[in-house]
Amino acid sequence: MNKYGWRATLLIVTEFFLTFSFFLFVPFISLYVTGELGYSLTFAGALLALRLVGQQGFMMFGGYFGDKFGYKRMMFIGFLCRGIGFAGIGLVESYGFLLIMGLIGGLGGALFSPALKSLLIYNQPKKYHRDLFSYINMTGNAGTILGPLVGLLFSVQQFPMLSLISGLMFALIGIILLLLPIKQKMADQNVSFRSGIKQITSNHSLLFIIGLMIPFHFIHQQLFLTYPIIATELTGSSGWMFTLITILVIVGQMSITKHTKQLSTSFLVTRGYFILSITFLPLFLFEHPITLVLSLVGIAFAVMLIQPTFHSYIVGHATSATLGIYLGFSNLAMAIGGAFGNLFGGSLYDLLSEQNQSKFYWLLLALLCIVACLFGHKQQSREAAASD
Repeated sequence: MNKYGWRATLLIVTEFFLTFSFFLFVPFISLYVTGELGYSLTFAGALLALRLVGQQGFMMFGGYFGDKFGYKRMMFIGFLCRGIGFAGIGLVESYGFLLIMGLIGGLGGALFSPALKSLLIYNQPKKYHRDLFSYINMTGNAGTILGPLVGLLFSVQQFPMLSLISGLMFALIGIILLLLPIKQKMADQNVSFRSGIKQITSNHSLLFIIGLMIPFHFIHQQLFLTYPIIATELTGSSGWMFTLITILVIVGQMSITKHTKQLSTSFLVTRGYFILSITFLPLFLFEHPITLVLSLVGIAFAVMLIQPTFHSYIVGHATSATLGIYLGFSNLAMAIGGAFGNLFGGSLYDLLSEQNQSKFYWLLLALLCIVACLFGHKQQSREAAASD
């Protein structure tokens, strides 16, 4: 880690505390809103969806503001917004104020997320980019599993205290980072939002890879929707799923990154989908704890192959003046894939389950991955032809 410098190490550690603070709180929102406040599950879903849209949908604007006004400044403002929004969800009770707080929390993420990733690789040699994003992937997964475990120490009645703790942690992280001597030399060129978007949309290969990530985020969202249902039916609980995936990512990420550095992004994304497709098929044939574990292992390997590769590919096309807007725009894949995953993934599984045909859900996911494989292979052929 010393070769990356203290700034990169600090930001990698910060990613852990961010995901820890997030998952300390967010998984318990629906329980509090429907249980203690007595609102409908539909309203709880709308609150979570508004937070998601507020974050992923506006991230390109947050990235642009980071490019223009400085990444550290946007991180500070974003952390404060996230802190206010998350603390507010536990301190207000009316429909309107809850939705406003959810939106503020989401907009905070739109400001700090692209800024953190941009500052992580700012002035770092390109050969380190994939390694740094791999470390971010590892620490983020660690926070994802430890956050909910600590959150379980609080009862639903104590949710306001939990939300306040989460909000204060975000605010504290922002204040600490603001006071640290992190320097960012502002870029000489002043790129407007419009010209930045034009650069991105004129790069057809870049748009293709971003589009190719949409099915991945659709599938990844099922970890929070359909997988807990099937895991509970087959094993009696679902919390162990996230522990399994997290351990696999922490143990295997750097090894996989080391052995795939020379491979192209389209090749690795395509191979990730291929792994997913062959691990969904056993669930189609036989829903059993072993086939469920096999599927989860496939998701973990796909995460390790795809996510660091994708982020390093995106910043590889950006300049020092457009890192944030490129990373922010690339999150549209998560916004679209995640939204469709939330809207249609769970309802499709419910529909098939009602007809005792839930096994066909896994076949549909496998077919989705195979289609993505075919498109990815087509892109590989184009790249090979262009290099000849």
